[in-house]
Amino acid sequence: MDNRLNYFVKAILDFCFYVGLVIEVSVPFTLKYAIIKSRELMGESMGQYPINEYYWYAVASIMMAGVAALLILFELRKMMKTVIEDNCFVEANVKSLYRMGTYAFIITGVKLLRCFAYFTPGAVIIAGVFFFAGLFSKVLARVFDRAVSYKQENDLTI
Repeated sequence: MDNRLNYFVKAILDFCFYVGLVIEVSVPFTLKYAIIKSRELMGESMGQYPINEYYWYAVASIMMAGVAALLILFELRKMMKTVIEDNCFVEANVKSLYRMGTYAFIITGVKLLRCFAYFTPGAVIIAGVFFFAGLFSKVLARVFDRAVSYKQENDLTI
């Protein structure tokens, strides 16, 4: 396999993970700043935006979804290490895929629950994307589980 591409993908995942950590910690401050700047730029046309009424709920939902997204990135980074080591059909990757599916479902739930406080079409779209990503991850975990079984069986016969 072309290790340059593997190392490049691993570097992107590492970058996203560490930038995500910084963003996660800064959400309470940067969201407030973004609301203030939006009001300055949009003026009265912005009207009474629901996020002002539900600010702390918005912060909590964004941070919960952010933690789940960081956990997905963490699992992807672990999986990428096994790809670089050319040993990707291992039980650890099956567990990582199952966990990533669970984290994606958590993001789906958080986004849908947030819609009860204040509705945005984007939240529904994000929930849908992560729902299908969660399904995909769970199915892929089952496929990987079978592949690991076949690999172990094959390793024993050779």
